[in-house]
Amino acid sequence: MKKNVLLLLLIGLLSAGSAQAQFSQYGFHQRNDFLLTSPGAMKFGLYGFDNPALLAYVNGFDALFQFTDHNGFGDDNRSGFFVATPGLGFSVVGDMLGPETFRNYSFGLGFGDDRGAFGLSYNWHGGSSTFFELKRFVTLGTVSRFNRYVSLGSMASFSVDDDDYEFVFDLGLRPFGSPRLALFADYAIPNVAIDKGNWSAGAAVEALPGVRLTGRYLHDIGFTAGVQLSFGRTGVSSQTHLNTDGNHQFNSYGIRFGAMDRNIFDGTTRSNSAYLQLSLAGPMVYQNNRFFDNRNTLAGTLETIQNAKNDPRVAGISINTIGMAISPAMIWEIRTALEDFRSAGKKVVVYLERGGMSHLHLASVADYVVMDPMGGLMITGYASSSTYLKDLLDHYGIGVDEFREMTHKSAFETFARSEGSEEDREQRMDIINGFYEVTRADVTRGRSISNNDFDALIDGALGLLPRDLLEAGIVDTLARNTELNDIIRKLEDGRMQRIGSSQLLANTLPRDDFWGPRPQIAVIYAIGGTQTEGGIQARRLARDIRAARENSNIRAIVLRADSPGGDALASDLVAQELLKTQEKKPVVVSMGNVAASGGYWISMYSDAIVVAPNTITGSIGVISGWIYDAGLTERLRLNYRTVSRGESADLMAGPELPLIGLGLPGRNITEQERERLIRSMLSLYDDFIEKVADGRDMTFDEVKAVAEGRVWTGEQAVANGLADEIGGLQFAIDLAREKAGLSPNDPFELFERPVPQAFDLFSALPIPSPIRAAFIREETVLSDPLIEYLKMRIEQNGQPSVSLPMEYYQLIYELTQAK
Repeated sequence: MKKNVLLLLLIGLLSAGSAQAQFSQYGFHQRNDFLLTSPGAMKFGLYGFDNPALLAYVNGFDALFQFTDHNGFGDDNRSGFFVATPGLGFSVVGDMLGPETFRNYSFGLGFGDDRGAFGLSYNWHGGSSTFFELKRFVTLGTVSRFNRYVSLGSMASFSVDDDDYEFVFDLGLRPFGSPRLALFADYAIPNVAIDKGNWSAGAAVEALPGVRLTGRYLHDIGFTAGVQLSFGRTGVSSQTHLNTDGNHQFNSYGIRFGAMDRNIFDGTTRSNSAYLQLSLAGPMVYQNNRFFDNRNTLAGTLETIQNAKNDPRVAGISINTIGMAISPAMIWEIRTALEDFRSAGKKVVVYLERGGMSHLHLASVADYVVMDPMGGLMITGYASSSTYLKDLLDHYGIGVDEFREMTHKSAFETFARSEGSEEDREQRMDIINGFYEVTRADVTRGRSISNNDFDALIDGALGLLPRDLLEAGIVDTLARNTELNDIIRKLEDGRMQRIGSSQLLANTLPRDDFWGPRPQIAVIYAIGGTQTEGGIQARRLARDIRAARENSNIRAIVLRADSPGGDALASDLVAQELLKTQEKKPVVVSMGNVAASGGYWISMYSDAIVVAPNTITGSIGVISGWIYDAGLTERLRLNYRTVSRGESADLMAGPELPLIGLGLPGRNITEQERERLIRSMLSLYDDFIEKVADGRDMTFDEVKAVAEGRVWTGEQAVANGLADEIGGLQFAIDLAREKAGLSPNDPFELFERPVPQAFDLFSALPIPSPIRAAFIREETVLSDPLIEYLKMRIEQNGQPSVSLPMEYYQLIYELTQAK
């Protein structure tokens, strides 16, 4: 891209040095007789030589050479060279009239989006003419495309050398909203002499992709008939020019090369030679920083796989899993997308070096699995651990009183117990069994092994070597990453072309197939605890939902929830905005790794809830507790004094703890105060159940039967009515598109919110490694999830909470860490 820009600037400077700063007296139609249509009706016109605003729509470096044969090749001919890159164009058109030769140079800039664009260009001449007065001029251009059917263009050219000027207006109509048929007209007005203006009108037909036929009548000039053929990155065109009597005048020809264009070959043939190189190294996040951030995102990865499936040149995907750190639910979503990719008859090759259960789960989708001969997998199954701090807190003089009225609501067990409850052990075991069964079902199906063989493999995982995995059928060959290309060539009978995601057709084809703003599906991420300012930042999230609701171009909203809950107020801020949004447009919730308690609260008002089978959800319940000073101040030699008025005014008073910056209540609550807090908690629980019943179209008793704070897997949630469909983010987006009335062939775009931060300054700066490491250690201490969880509990002391135990916050913490 930078090289292309420098090349264009260099050409412009060299040409300007030889120019004589004069301007041709040709009118608009004479200057632009290479045009097949009015400027905005087809592709990019003449790359800014006509309307510079069209440069905003150029999709890549592109060059076009055109010439005429007025009196046979060689005499009285016209030729032009037009070159452009997105937003920038340079052109030179040469005329030979007998002994005279002169050239028209143009340098233009274009800015804009699908709704409209603005551009400006500077034109000057080289050579001289006794037939025409040559002048320099500046052109300002606009293009407005408010919908898929109409394009309006305008140009105003002003002479630098005198008072001459010219206005041009053009109109393009697409009756079907696609390039299949375009009707167009334009009108050029010299010096605001409207009655002396010239006009043209005609039609362009794209019968097949990249096969374009044009016909045009030009007032007082004649008729043209043209054809343009695209072969992908090259193309040719020809146009016949007739006078008003229908007599042949001359022909013009064009040769294009550079950017990808629609063509019949990509739609009717398949080379089976391209392999998409997909690296899943590092963490997978929901949103990147806008700059200096190359981490994989879930939506981007799923879109890349889908685009590769729809690209007829792609025969397969080669996946590198070195350093992969992706959560189980995301792994399932990517694996499902790869299964869909394989359904198109394409292959998946996965390379393994080292890893665990997620690597095993992902690799099982592949046609061919390659492992490093010195690598290995730690596939010991799944486990869930919880740390209980009661004895530690007792030792240091911190008292904890748990208010627990729901059987499975275990969020306070971390602080209030020395060991977990039987109810919590039961639900944890259900979650672990669910994870195990999902992985076992996919691996046994994908690698054609039995359940018993899978169980034996997991039970003996600690002693497994790469050759054991080879014998078990988990991998197909042992080889280094450097040998992967040769392996793929053997699979593809010697053919293999490596491509990246930027080379897929979906990312290279021009956007002229659709005028105006494309319909959008908003994907709004609610990631972290349900807090008003921290976590999901509920106030900001509510604003984003409101803005999406009021945006007429957004047809539906997908809320991606990955939250272990927290504050009921923050949860309800989001839920109520979604409830209002349902009245205007479809709302689909896609649950990620964890969307439970407050994370379920924000999800319940939707047209559909979509879950992965290994999503953790539910936990419809409320918990509370009281953390207080039970001797800590004596141990720390802290002294404090409180004065108060009111029966419970001193309840929140207590010492300020050094280092962690938290205040701890100085006493335990009384029995009467405890009863009041529990009554408040139970009232909120009933409110929670009623809201779920309303959102899910269930009765109060039906919801209560699956509530009591119990967590469920995604599969269990669908079975008990708390969710609707098994699927991932892409499934939810497709479902939202369908509910919005958009057909599978209708183009649309994702509108993602919240707006991510610009960049992570610490990661972007070239800080020496030792200093960076020291800061990373310090940041880790300051943002330790246990400390953050304890802070949250003390800040919400005594308040009813819709949250999960600390280890679920740990999971979200790991998913949202910076690179």
